[in-house]
Amino acid sequence: MSQQPNTFEAVHATILLKHPVPFAKSSTTIHKRPKPLQFSDVREDGSIMPASFNDETALAKRLGEMEIGKPATYGGLLRDPEGLGNKIFSSFNTHTLPDVTGNTRIIGVLGITDAEADPAVGGWFLSDFFVFWNLMHGCTKIQHWYHCLDLDALVQKHTRYLHGNPYKQRKVVLDDKILQRAKNSGYRPQRIDPGNLRSRVQTIIKSECVAAEKLNENVLVLMFAHGTDTNAIELGGTKIKFELKNMKFALKGLKTPVTLITTQCYGGGWACTPMLNISAMTAAGAKDTSRSWRQSGSCGRYCGSMFVTALVDKLIEDLKTGKPLMDVEDGEDGSVAKPPTQEQWETYSELCYTVFKSVLEDVDRRGYKHEFSFSAQDDAWDMCWRERTGIPLWKYKETWDRLDNWEADQTLHRGDPLNRDPRVTDEERKEYATLRDEYLANDPNFKGKAKAGSIEATGSVLGKRKTSGLYGGGMSSLLAMIKKCGVEYLRTYPGHDDTGDDGALHGHIRWILADRPVTIEVAERTLRQIQYRMEQQAMADRYLEVMDLAPPLGQPCSDFDIRLVRKNVDSKMYNGLKEMIEARPILFPWPNLQDQGRPFNKGRDYLIAAFAKANTLPKEAIQKLDGLVAAVHQGLELSREFHKQIPEVASKRQKFFHSWGIRGGNMSPAKRWSLSGH
Repeated sequence: MSQQPNTFEAVHATILLKHPVPFAKSSTTIHKRPKPLQFSDVREDGSIMPASFNDETALAKRLGEMEIGKPATYGGLLRDPEGLGNKIFSSFNTHTLPDVTGNTRIIGVLGITDAEADPAVGGWFLSDFFVFWNLMHGCTKIQHWYHCLDLDALVQKHTRYLHGNPYKQRKVVLDDKILQRAKNSGYRPQRIDPGNLRSRVQTIIKSECVAAEKLNENVLVLMFAHGTDTNAIELGGTKIKFELKNMKFALKGLKTPVTLITTQCYGGGWACTPMLNISAMTAAGAKDTSRSWRQSGSCGRYCGSMFVTALVDKLIEDLKTGKPLMDVEDGEDGSVAKPPTQEQWETYSELCYTVFKSVLEDVDRRGYKHEFSFSAQDDAWDMCWRERTGIPLWKYKETWDRLDNWEADQTLHRGDPLNRDPRVTDEERKEYATLRDEYLANDPNFKGKAKAGSIEATGSVLGKRKTSGLYGGGMSSLLAMIKKCGVEYLRTYPGHDDTGDDGALHGHIRWILADRPVTIEVAERTLRQIQYRMEQQAMADRYLEVMDLAPPLGQPCSDFDIRLVRKNVDSKMYNGLKEMIEARPILFPWPNLQDQGRPFNKGRDYLIAAFAKANTLPKEAIQKLDGLVAAVHQGLELSREFHKQIPEVASKRQKFFHSWGIRGGNMSPAKRWSLSGH
């Protein structure tokens, strides 16, 4: 197996800036001292990875496929594709409508737990949540904002949460000042116990939709949480899922105008399901993961999703003229809106078109990888977008401009190929390449080592205790193991650096590869997550041998590109095989969130690919899987008895299990399953 890193296995080399990276001047911009510059496209061996992952041809092709008035060409999912598939929807409404959105009922929900709210882990969902709270609190009378976090502790620990591309100026969307404002607001974000969040959300959606239908009002639901490939939304932890059936129950018998905006992975399932007749705007397709901005170089934080960035850009600008959405008359508070003119009434179809086009042209040079999904309640794409979505007319630009700016990350150069900003100039790219080449020329023996001191000293300061004896008892041994395993893991799972389930782990690995400071706790958790994921892939290979199935494309699980499965396997076959495998949880135990991280489904999908390649009938697949489960049970039992009979092995085994938070080392199937979080 080749150890050569692939194009996504960049290691951050550092060099002190001779000239700080320029940033936009602003009286509200918070400036920081210049820091070492990172070269993100330098591999561990000092070679330069090609910039082919920025596919200009694919970008141009995606833009060329979009047709104004045809939602299906820009993520639109029609409820009646046969009857409306050839219709060209209008871009502008031809008459002025009353402002019905001033009474929209807004429900904002943040689903992550404290364990995931670190800006370097899943905190970008918190950033998205507070983007909308900052923009919308007070714009309508009835609003509910729910979360299950200790916001005081999080702000005290992390100081601030940012939103935007780290290569550009960002916005501070949560800090102590904003938190105090939120506490004193009539629209205070309310903390709910994680175990009660799902039921509270279902209840409030039901009650507000009932009230809205009586008064002919809209309901706008904003969901910021992890999603599963069953299209469920995790509210309060991985075990508690808000599913399509929960929303269906809340809306049963109602015809309320409802719009759902969600950043969850696989959110497109909410837009295309026949179970719900709502308008939906989702950050990912039914088979796709949502994307966050890349990890910052200075402190490793993620700064929100690209989808929300695109929506904000459209909210603070008029969709036609580029002017603010709100025309303002002279008044005491300066915020009285004039009646909108006919020219301001873009349709919902036009809104979706401009949001997607903005991503491709203004937000993300790899926007062709996004699978944003849109649906219109009753297929009313011709309706004024504000009436269809319930998004009220409001002083969004004024509110956005009042938020503090946070300068571009000084360790990142705008010309870096990993900068996804489509507006990077050729001059900036050339400057970056020149600085990088000069650095490498001055250090021909470069091996990915940072020049600004040893991580060992930092580790001993941040974490007083020693690491487990499994790692040699020292921080340097632990980090060396992470680097060795991390490079191999990243080779097996490329292209997932900015997804909800994978971004945090990948960011920590790259952080450690660049010899950046981490605590012992973070380092140990990173290694455990790598081990869990590599074990899943190794088990998948062994499972094919037991079931006498050929490897798909002749490749082991570690080499197989799992993204091919969702694209090439028939949906009905995929879902059927997926249910069969997940009904036998001993095969791929669910991770312990605290130690093993987010779910990892490569092993499962590898088996699905093998079954599909062999055209395995459902009955035969069940027989093979049942035989496999029996073999796994037998193997676990034999292994347990063998280890118990050898004192030295048993002692090491106890230490290993203890490092994973398992007492007694009892790895019976029932215990193994229960400790996996089920």
